[in-house]
Amino acid sequence: MEGKAKSVDNISVVPKKYRIHFIMLISCFVLWGLLNNMTDNLVPAFGKIFMLEAADASLTQVAFYGSYAVLALPAAILIKKYSYRHGVLVGLGLYIIGAIGYIPAAMLQNFNLFLASVFVLAGGLSILETTCNPYVISLGDEETSVRRLNLAQAFNPLGSLTGIILAKYLILGNLNSATYEERIAMSPEALSAIRSNELLWVCVPYVGLVIIAIVIWCFFKKNKDSEKILQQNFT
Repeated sequence: MEGKAKSVDNISVVPKKYRIHFIMLISCFVLWGLLNNMTDNLVPAFGKIFMLEAADASLTQVAFYGSYAVLALPAAILIKKYSYRHGVLVGLGLYIIGAIGYIPAAMLQNFNLFLASVFVLAGGLSILETTCNPYVISLGDEETSVRRLNLAQAFNPLGSLTGIILAKYLILGNLNSATYEERIAMSPEALSAIRSNELLWVCVPYVGLVIIAIVIWCFFKKNKDSEKILQQNFT
């Protein structure tokens, strides 16, 4: 037993040839933890910006978590048919498309376009979550797979905390102090100017993170060397 324990301890949790892959996957864990917590704060933000009832503003969460429910199973089918790498590429691609969709939604000040963008963005996160956990497990020996997954998941709360901070200071912190009654009394031009600034700050964190997502996407697009091994581990 002692000899077996020692042999397991001597096995690298993440083999050197997969360490860059592992770091990139950790970035995905941080990304979806961040966005999950940041998106919850869009409900009060959109409620104030678009002067919506609570039930209408909560459609943001319906779009977000509804996308998770709809796309989780197709994501599993995708990575089974192709590979983990393809799952990451599709997940990041949908996030990038959804986040960029915030820009025309903000320019047009259209809540429904935001909902569509949130749905696409969340679909990307759903695919990432479905893909990244088994991807991390496959990056090395079976004996260290649990330790490897625990290490990667330890970064998820970091993303969650960052999302709360970004939402508080970038989104909620830049909402105009005007009340519902004051907004009703404003001219269309004045109200549009306030909304434009508020929606700009809604876009900033989501669109800003697109740069990181593109870097990760390009890495997995370029690196195909381990794909056959990972597919064999999955099957």
